[in-house]
Amino acid sequence: MKTKKIIKTIITILLIFIELFSLLFLSHTLLLYKGVETFYRIIGIIILIYLFFFISYLMLRSIKRKGFMSFFLPAIISIILIVVQFTIFYYLHTLYKTIDNYSDNENTYYSVIVSYDKSLKKETDLVNKKIGIVNDTSDIEGYILPNEIINDLKLEKDNTIKKYNSTMELLYAVKNKEIDAAFFSRNYIDMFYNIEGYETIEEDTVVIYEKSKIYVLEEDELASQEESSLTKPFTMLFIGVDSSTDGVTSGYNADVLLLVTFNPTTLRATITSVPRDMYLKTACSGNNYRRINTTTWGSSSSCAVQTIEKLFGVSINYYAKINFKGVVQLVEAVGGIDVDVPYSFCEQNSSRKWGNLTNYVESGKQHLNGEQALALARNRHSAKDSKAMAKYCPQWTSGSRNDYTRGKNQMKVILGIASAATKLKNPNQAIDILKSISSNFQTNIKSKDVISLYNLAKTIAFSNESALVNVQRLQLSGYSTEETVYDISSKSYPSLIIPYNGSINDIKEEMQINLGKKKATPIKTASFDLNHLFKDTVIGTKSYSQAKIAVIKDVSKYSVPSIKSYASQNGLELKFIDVKTNQAISLDNYGTYKFSSQKEVKGTILELVKTLTIYVKKTEVIVTPEEPEVPQEPVEQGD
Repeated sequence: MKTKKIIKTIITILLIFIELFSLLFLSHTLLLYKGVETFYRIIGIIILIYLFFFISYLMLRSIKRKGFMSFFLPAIISIILIVVQFTIFYYLHTLYKTIDNYSDNENTYYSVIVSYDKSLKKETDLVNKKIGIVNDTSDIEGYILPNEIINDLKLEKDNTIKKYNSTMELLYAVKNKEIDAAFFSRNYIDMFYNIEGYETIEEDTVVIYEKSKIYVLEEDELASQEESSLTKPFTMLFIGVDSSTDGVTSGYNADVLLLVTFNPTTLRATITSVPRDMYLKTACSGNNYRRINTTTWGSSSSCAVQTIEKLFGVSINYYAKINFKGVVQLVEAVGGIDVDVPYSFCEQNSSRKWGNLTNYVESGKQHLNGEQALALARNRHSAKDSKAMAKYCPQWTSGSRNDYTRGKNQMKVILGIASAATKLKNPNQAIDILKSISSNFQTNIKSKDVISLYNLAKTIAFSNESALVNVQRLQLSGYSTEETVYDISSKSYPSLIIPYNGSINDIKEEMQINLGKKKATPIKTASFDLNHLFKDTVIGTKSYSQAKIAVIKDVSKYSVPSIKSYASQNGLELKFIDVKTNQAISLDNYGTYKFSSQKEVKGTILELVKTLTIYVKKTEVIVTPEEPEVPQEPVEQGD
């Protein structure tokens, strides 16, 4: 009898403690979900507390009783409660921690020493060499970590460390043997392989040394200082990382830049696509001109965020980075996406492999897997202008292919993912999706902010309207430089796009309206034609008129007065330098001098130039020696 009583007592105490712990864990987790059904959460916790005390009382009372049922029933109820509470705790806690991991500011960074000289195989070979490093103190993989490597290996002792103002200048220097080696991000091949002249960088270079280190970034490094919440109008920058390996912390090309504004009150969103080849003043590198997709080379997205803020005059509250590898995982996790493909094409896979890994996608309504969806989001070439595509799908040449088309395709993929995600019913699927992209996704949105979207998500989920959220597409447009603009850092004439000011202003206005900072102008009249299919307007793509960006001209054929006039009209200081003496001289005309060269390269953006320097050299004067006079014999005169 006493034995049974002891067993009942032990079981009761164990169940009470386990139920108490499950209750505490669940209650704590429920309290983390602020703003989510607050009334029901509090009522639920109160009910669970009441049940805990009531069942505990029943089990304690049953210890003294002889009947088995008086103990068995509350014990079973207690076990059921424990299982239910721990199950709910597991799902809620896992979901919260998974979301929270995306905003983790502890990242692993990698730096490598790279050389075009394959005789340099290890760090001990770096003796009496010139080693280059970028002079950007905010760049973890290009400056901070490399300086630690320099100290660790004592590279300054036997080598010369040379600093460069930009990554492109550093890349040019190491390729052209101005230096023997250089520090880059481990992701350097992905960063540079698509730049003209560097297509074979993987085969041409050797990694001499590599180091990794975990750094903790400052809180909200990239967030705007303007206070915001996902329950108020906000802006968010989506950055697509072009990388053949997993991860989002290393330097990379930002081949997808989408600026989103969302108004939770009106349920209206604007999505602005910024082409990768846009050439504009950046918020870093001394405010110099750069391709927009290179603003993420410095291990951080701060340059890209600040550049976009300055371009459109908005404060970016949040950012999110996703590796292209993550897009594949995300699409696979939602079971594929349904997309109306505008044209047939083929593309390399996510690891940039062709051959039997080539992705083939036909036009029309298709159900795409992860690799195919990424291929659609990436594609901007056809068999007409790509050797690989000419080899693997020579017949597929129809359809417009460019940066603007790619922006439209990216929108199709995004909406396809969103549509597929709304069809998920199992909470395990949602958690699996979040976990699947964990290594390829990062954001500065905090868990509490994501959870605050619950009420908005509930409104959308229970609505019968398929298009409850109104999405307005915006596209930054510009004109092609047609390889006439000289890029100082790369010392080349790349294919670039200069943005139209009119496009920028139209996009600015639309975003300000959506953020509630400006009132929309009401449309009083409208017209339509039943014979023509309605096309949604893409703001920022009108026909804009704009003078082309001013660049330095080739003045080799100009006269001295014409050169002086050109310099004066453009506010340039003018210098004539004698190449022989390397001294400045004053000229009104060439006279005994002739044009030798000009320092400022033709096509350099004019506003970046302060002085026009002309090198001249004296013309060689050929002196013909005079023939000596032949003395004439005296003429005899007659008598």
